[in-house]
Amino acid sequence: MGYYGELCTRLYESDKSIAEGKELDFYLSFVTNKDMHVLEPMCGNGRMLIPFMQKGITIEGFDLSEDMLHACLEKGKKLNLAPNVYKQRIEAFTSEQQYDLIMIPFGSFSLLPNELASQSLAAMRAALKPEGKLLLTIMLQYDGIQEIPEWTRASEKQFQDETIVFYKKVHYNAEQNLLTSHQKYELVRDGQVVQTEMMDFLLRLYALEEFEQTLASNGFQRIVVHEVKDGYGEGTYFHAFECGIG
Repeated sequence: MGYYGELCTRLYESDKSIAEGKELDFYLSFVTNKDMHVLEPMCGNGRMLIPFMQKGITIEGFDLSEDMLHACLEKGKKLNLAPNVYKQRIEAFTSEQQYDLIMIPFGSFSLLPNELASQSLAAMRAALKPEGKLLLTIMLQYDGIQEIPEWTRASEKQFQDETIVFYKKVHYNAEQNLLTSHQKYELVRDGQVVQTEMMDFLLRLYALEEFEQTLASNGFQRIVVHEVKDGYGEGTYFHAFECGIG
């Protein structure tokens, strides 16, 4: 079972290549001077990291997916940038460098199961400067979750002479607040499936107050919840937690 493999990354990159608009502006607003050092755990394909680099901000990132990191490096190369990114698990992260800002956008923190969430927050707390800030979003609980018990064709994307077709099944465990999306990607060329990729995409859904308490119990203070309207486009919004350790 892959984790953000080649086909998943290609499809993701075609739709979510570069952060922009109000989402990007929100995160950039926390960089108050060019001497700040920024860390982006779970940086993926560099959709946020690359625009930060274009602004001349000192930033590094890491991720578990080699395919996503490769996409980030290739994208940087086309822009004459050299992203400082590497493969790393967030819960095991250590660094001699301490950071002014650590950011985990786009709800990526919700990919961490309960047993790794506290370990990861401890690692981030240790990497923050005393006056630094952690900024992250999570996936929120919501009503009307629809389960999809059988494989369902969700989307497809044409790439010159080949197509990537995306299928999914969805299950929700209300007791654990865990949304599991079983995903299948098929590369089709000349009407034939030439490559298949499988992935289980687990999301821990939180209530706002629950995650605020999670941050507090892991030693974070000055917790502020921002609601960013139209953050992912008109009619959308996300909540971002801002907190520190001093």
